[in-house]
Amino acid sequence: MQKNNLVSLLLVFLTTLCFVSCEYDTIEVDQIVIPPDQEISFSADIVPIFTSNCINCHDGGINPDLRASNAYNALTNGYIDTDNPENSEIYKVLLEGSHSTRASATEKQLLLEWITRGANDN
Repeated sequence: MQKNNLVSLLLVFLTTLCFVSCEYDTIEVDQIVIPPDQEISFSADIVPIFTSNCINCHDGGINPDLRASNAYNALTNGYIDTDNPENSEIYKVLLEGSHSTRASATEKQLLLEWITRGANDN
């Protein structure tokens, strides 16, 4: 009986140690700086964010259609606000709820910077 108690105590200790010792450094979007002289290309930088993170659902069946050939037209149809980039629907969706884990902080900042710079189709 004492052996079972010792094993149980050891398991509780190890489990507690795992939870207490885990430390995560989170990087907030506003901590990422995109240099002003860094060119941001829609096709080379922004589309890959969608193809790697969003295309499973937004492949034409769910708006916006984020397939490479349709993404720009879909986004400029109400999902981007170049006057107030942080208020852009596509950006806000990546910051909230289940979508918030889809893209990295760097990808989110890159998207925001692309919108801030005028959301060019380049």
